[in-house]
Amino acid sequence: MRPLVLIAVMLASLPGVARASSLWQVWQAARANDPAFVAASARLRAAATASPSALAVLLPHFVVAAGAGPQNQSFSGADFYGSGFEPIAETQHLNTSTWQATLTQTLFDWSQIKSFQAAGFSVQAAAATYQATLEHLVATVIGDDVAVLAARSDLTALRQAARGFGAQYHDAEARYRAGLSGVIGADEARAADQSIKAQVIEAQAKLIAARENLAAITGTAGIAAAGDLPTVLHLPAPGSVGAWLNRARSGNPTLAASRLTARDDAELVAAARGSDLPDISLQLQHTQAAQAGTAGYAFFGQDLNGPGYSAQQGNSVTVQLNWNVFSGGATRAATDRARAIRDEALANAATARLTVIRTVRTDYFAVMLDRARLKAARSAARVAARAVRAAGDGVRAGLISESDLIADRQQLLSAQLALHRAIVAAITHEVGLAEAAGSATPLLVRQISTTIIRSSGSHEHG
Repeated sequence: MRPLVLIAVMLASLPGVARASSLWQVWQAARANDPAFVAASARLRAAATASPSALAVLLPHFVVAAGAGPQNQSFSGADFYGSGFEPIAETQHLNTSTWQATLTQTLFDWSQIKSFQAAGFSVQAAAATYQATLEHLVATVIGDDVAVLAARSDLTALRQAARGFGAQYHDAEARYRAGLSGVIGADEARAADQSIKAQVIEAQAKLIAARENLAAITGTAGIAAAGDLPTVLHLPAPGSVGAWLNRARSGNPTLAASRLTARDDAELVAAARGSDLPDISLQLQHTQAAQAGTAGYAFFGQDLNGPGYSAQQGNSVTVQLNWNVFSGGATRAATDRARAIRDEALANAATARLTVIRTVRTDYFAVMLDRARLKAARSAARVAARAVRAAGDGVRAGLISESDLIADRQQLLSAQLALHRAIVAAITHEVGLAEAAGSATPLLVRQISTTIIRSSGSHEHG
């Protein structure tokens, strides 16, 4: 089987080709099935328990304890009575029952108070991290989907070029056999025909890889990108770079998570230092105990047997103060460790801020240049197409050589592939700027999906 036919069969057999989906449908599948995003959702649910757990320590604790069962005791010994020691023996066979209710309320515990405040920042940081994961998934889905569209557009352009080179080769061969041109032109056309076939095979392999990336992020091999690469992009005016920087400083979830983590760690420093402070608690307790049975006593040569029952109840109110005066240096060590973690978090927050600023500025100026780049790429593709048509007529009329037409066809192919790269770069920079500013939301997916659908419709009508 020839290589081109083999690759074509492989492409046709891919499950993703059977059910093409819009970018919005691909996004929905990725959000439901991407393992990294599913893990981020689980981490957020786990982190959300930190605040209730820390608050529970400061709320009242109410405990009820009860017990019942037989109790058998015996005692023998000597005790001093008057002039000497007398032997004494005691036996008890009782059934006992007790219950106790205790209410404890923390009045002051600086360490637990600061731990509760830290837990609030921890939950907020986890929510910001989840949002950052969501936005990264948005950018990845858009990038992978557009990569499939670009790979497919590259393959289409290469196949069109291959048909052109193939037709030129057959025409040149026919003219050579008819004695209308030399063998050099026919050999050049043949070399160009064989070279483009190798490029088509490479493009097919890239398309397969792009589809597999999309299948991996959606968790299913039965999905593929639908539509065409949007050759006409109406890029909105980005505004000022200062406005984008302000949006990023207030809306970037990764930056927010790093700041909240630093605040969380700062509160934990205070919590560690709070171990040296006293804690005060209030305890209310009610106790009841009852027993019934028989008891026997033997002393002074007499044996006495009788009932052994009793009933007891009591209430107590206690204010307790605990002060950790010395712990062998554990508090100092814990405080130093908390300070080191806080300093690391502050440095990470500063790094995140610098990264966000650099990303915003880079993507902003890239978006500004994308307009001119797209315009030049479209113009180059149109001019190259006209040049190929004119060169074809010139070869047939004997005005130019085969090598001139080959060069024009190669220039057209380069211009088409450059246009595809410019489109992908424009979308990538737009998404990157939105992610840096914290606005890479599902709405952005919907907007780009609509753009792709409209572009595909315009191609069909064209």
